[in-house]
Amino acid sequence: MNELYDVVVVGGAFSGASTALLLRRERPQLRILIVERSEHFDRKVGEATTEISGCFLTKRLAMNHHLNHHHVPKHGLRFWFSQNASDSFGDCGELGGFYQTRLPTFQVDREVLDEYILAEAVAAGAELLRPARVKDIELGEKLQTLHLETTTGEHTVSAKFLVDASGRAGVLSRKLDLRRSLPDHPTRSIWARFRGVKDWDGYELKSRFPGYANSCQVSRATATNHLTGYGWWCWIIPLKGGDYSAGLVYDERLYTPPVGATAADRLKAHILNDPVGREIFGQAEVVEGDVKSYAPLPYYVDQIAGRGWQIVGDAAGFLDPLYSAGLDYCSWTVSSAVYRIEAELDGSPVDVPMINKHWLMSYHGWFNALYRDKYYYLGDKELMTAAMLMDLGLFFFGPVRSVVHCLKYGFGHLPFTGPMDSFVCKLMAFYNGRLAHIARKRHAAGVYGSENLRSRTLIAGFAPTPEVLKVVWRGVKVWLRAELRSARLPAVAEKEISAPAAPATVS
Repeated sequence: MNELYDVVVVGGAFSGASTALLLRRERPQLRILIVERSEHFDRKVGEATTEISGCFLTKRLAMNHHLNHHHVPKHGLRFWFSQNASDSFGDCGELGGFYQTRLPTFQVDREVLDEYILAEAVAAGAELLRPARVKDIELGEKLQTLHLETTTGEHTVSAKFLVDASGRAGVLSRKLDLRRSLPDHPTRSIWARFRGVKDWDGYELKSRFPGYANSCQVSRATATNHLTGYGWWCWIIPLKGGDYSAGLVYDERLYTPPVGATAADRLKAHILNDPVGREIFGQAEVVEGDVKSYAPLPYYVDQIAGRGWQIVGDAAGFLDPLYSAGLDYCSWTVSSAVYRIEAELDGSPVDVPMINKHWLMSYHGWFNALYRDKYYYLGDKELMTAAMLMDLGLFFFGPVRSVVHCLKYGFGHLPFTGPMDSFVCKLMAFYNGRLAHIARKRHAAGVYGSENLRSRTLIAGFAPTPEVLKVVWRGVKVWLRAELRSARLPAVAEKEISAPAAPATVS
C-alpha cells in the first residue's frame, strides 16, 4: 500500500524532528511522517550551542525547561595557549569571558536532545516510522515516493514534499550527486567522552593557582574550553552527569596527532601533551565505546532545494566545529524549509533558484570569513585575541541581533546573503587572511606564540546591540599592533605550507 503524506522527513534527529515539530505546531492539519533509520540515537559528540541555536531552541521551539533540567548552561568560550608541553598550568595564556553570558546558550548532549525533540514532534501529531531504511527515492512533478525497508517488511510512501534531514549520510544529495568536498580546508577530528576530569573551578586548582582562580567571576568548567596550537585545537565540553566530551580538530597540512594503537590513545596522548590538558585530564579515563573520528570534516551540497524537496541540517553541509556554528546552520536551514513549505501551501510563489544561490553564498562566505587558513594562527594568543574580538563582535552585531529582534526574519535569511552582509564578509575574509599571513611569518621566524604565557585577556561580554562594535574596534587595535610587529619579520611565501609538526613530548 502506498500511503500519502503532506510531508515526509527523512531523519529524526535535531533537524528532522525540528522541521516536523514546527510544521505540526503551525499547520496541525498536515500529515507528516518522520522516517528514522536508527532504533535509538547513539551518544553523539557533546555539542555547544551559540546564541543563534540557543535562541532557536528556547524561543522558536520553546524548550527552556528541558534544556535547563537535562543539559548544562554554557558560560561562553574560553581559549588556552602555551608554548611548550612542559609549561606550567598557571603560566598558560587565557582568552575568555569575565562575567556571565547575556543570552541563553547550552552544552547539550545530542542523544538526549535529539530524542526529546523527536518525542515532542510525535506528541504534536507527526507519525514516526522507526527503524526504517530508505532504499530508494523517486522524485516526481507532484509527488515524491520513498521505498522503505522496515522490521515488518518493505513499505512505499509518497508525499507532496520531501525533507532530507539524514545528516552526514545525505540520502538525497548522494542520490542526486550533489555532495562536494572542500579541499581548501582539509581538517580531521577525533573525539571521545571522558570521566574523572578535574574540576576547573574546584578547590585543588584554586589552592594551587590562586591567581588563576580569582581572575574571573564566571565558571570556567561550564564554558566551552579550547586548547590550541599551531594547526590544531581541542574542545572540552561538560555534559550533564559529570562526563566531558573532548575532541581534537586539526589541519592535516599542519599537524599530525601522536601515534597510538587506537583513536582514543592518540586523542588522550595529544591532550596530555598540552600543559592545560595534562592538568585537567591527568586522571581522566576514556568512556569505552564512545570514541569516534571523521575525515574529512567539511562538505556541502550544490543545491539544497528542488521541486518538491529540500535538504536541511548536516545533510546540507558542514564546515568546522570551531565557534559551534553547526546547530546554527541546522536552525537556519530548518527555518528556510518550514517557511518555504508554508508559502507553497498558501499558494505563494517560491524562488527555488534563489534559495540555492543564498545557500552557496552563505556556506562559502562563512568559510572565507571565518575558517580559511585559520588553523595557522589558532595557537597564537595575540592573533586569536584579535580574531575572537572581531569575529564574535560582528556575529553579535549581525546574525545574533537579527534573530533576537525578529525571529522570523532572523532565521529566514542565511548569513552573508544580503548587500551589507557581502561587505562584512569581505572585511572578515581580509583580516582573517592577514592574521594567517602574520602567523606564517611568525612561525617561520620562530616567534610564533611569543605572548602565549602569563597573559590573560578577559572580556566583559558581547551583546546584540551597536555597543558591541566597541569590542570589534578593540580587536582591530590588537590586529593593527600585530601588523606593526610583523612588519619587521622576514617575508614568507603567501601559499607556503609547513610540514606537519611533530608533537612535543613531556620529559
